Amino acid sequence: MKKKIFILLLPVFTVWNFAQSTNDYGGYVDLYYTARLSDHSLINLPYRIFNINVDHQNGDFSIKSTLALEHQLRSDTYFLTNSSPQDYHWDLRELYMQWFTSFGEIRIGKQIHTWGSTDENSPIDVVNPLDYYYLFSAGAERKLGTFSIASDIYWRNFKLGFVFSPLHNTHRTPSGDNDFPIKLPINPQEYQIFPLHDQPFEGGFYTVSSWNFGEISYYYFSGYDRLFNFTGVSTYSHIDNSSFVQVELVYGFRKTQALGMGAILLNDLFTIRADMGLFDTRDQNSSISRELAGVAFGFNNYIFVDSLSFPMEEKARYYQSTLQIEVELPADINFIGQIFIYDTLYYSSNDFPVDQEISIPNLEIDPDNFTPADFFTPGIGAPMAVLSKKLAFFNLERDFLDSQLNINLTAMLDLDKTGYKGTVPGALYSFQTEYNLLENLKAILGITKIIGADGHPDGDQYRFNQMEDFSHMRLEIKYFF
Repeated sequence: MKKKIFILLLPVFTVWNFAQSTNDYGGYVDLYYTARLSDHSLINLPYRIFNINVDHQNGDFSIKSTLALEHQLRSDTYFLTNSSPQDYHWDLRELYMQWFTSFGEIRIGKQIHTWGSTDENSPIDVVNPLDYYYLFSAGAERKLGTFSIASDIYWRNFKLGFVFSPLHNTHRTPSGDNDFPIKLPINPQEYQIFPLHDQPFEGGFYTVSSWNFGEISYYYFSGYDRLFNFTGVSTYSHIDNSSFVQVELVYGFRKTQALGMGAILLNDLFTIRADMGLFDTRDQNSSISRELAGVAFGFNNYIFVDSLSFPMEEKARYYQSTLQIEVELPADINFIGQIFIYDTLYYSSNDFPVDQEISIPNLEIDPDNFTPADFFTPGIGAPMAVLSKKLAFFNLERDFLDSQLNINLTAMLDLDKTGYKGTVPGALYSFQTEYNLLENLKAILGITKIIGADGHPDGDQYRFNQMEDFSHMRLEIKYFF
């Protein structure tokens, strides 16, 4: 009898449930073309041609999702080695559940988090890894979602937030893509990456205190680096003849702890935002031996030689800071300026075995002049730290024709003149205009010019010299729905 009553009442419960729920969606279609200024050749990088956000709300419970379609043009020789016509792939950027409670909210699933007070390039916005293909995009566009659980607790003017992920999340780096302007100094093979010893858990918490004049925030995060590091040298000798030796560089992921502080100062004339992070990073690999290592490294009939293998046991402490000011200038011009500074406070590692008679063919530098610090790169922190230790950003923006036309000017200047005798070693200048063709249809035209320095001590390895060929013009037709 109870079963029959339940079946009869099921349509009633269903109607009541849907009456309480709402569904919203929105997104864009983006047709994008980019060509170099030098020779007008196509820059063929992946981009999101389609993006949709779908949200379901039912009382205090909601489901949020973001799905993107990433597209990249096929080369003219593509069909010589591949018969598939597919030139895209789907990217589930976010899919998480959100529950609003009396004390705050809880979120669980694949999500993109935002930490820090500055709009961009915050050194403490470290919860999500980066997609380097979108390094010059803004906000969440350049982040990768992570499977995590997060909670925000509110009390008066105080906010306490937590985040935890059971997974190690790494940057997406465009290894071997000739059209991408920034190259990693080394592109290791998968078998050269030493596995993590411990569970790859990562997480942190933050507090925010809001006042009439602004807010102050504090952050803590612990996790493995988003980018690999040089962890040591492994040596293998032939089982039949020990004079035959194979050598491989081994890479891993350091464990990093970050302490951060942010502040926002509100004023009728301007707004100041600031973030600073202090990072302590340590290589966990005190030994780089492992079972069947010779086979894993592709060396048949070779065995691991512990006495000729050298873990680097790298340790470092560094800081990064970003200071931002926002001002509304005369003639309705909005100005945003940023100063970013990064430096290494402490570094130590074991000595590299240059006194050993070992050939290392995959090093692109002279081993006699090699120091482990040459390979040190921050694995967690601000995204623009890959370009320079000191950068200035300026942005001017103004609307015209009742906001139908928008003009944007951007400059990025390298202020790190270490070993350079000129004024500004490198710079990036960008001009972009957006025009509303229809209510939801925009035409976007942009030009970016990147200038390097012939006399820079890093030569061709100087980041702005590497990026000069990325100077380009771009045209977009973007429809929002």
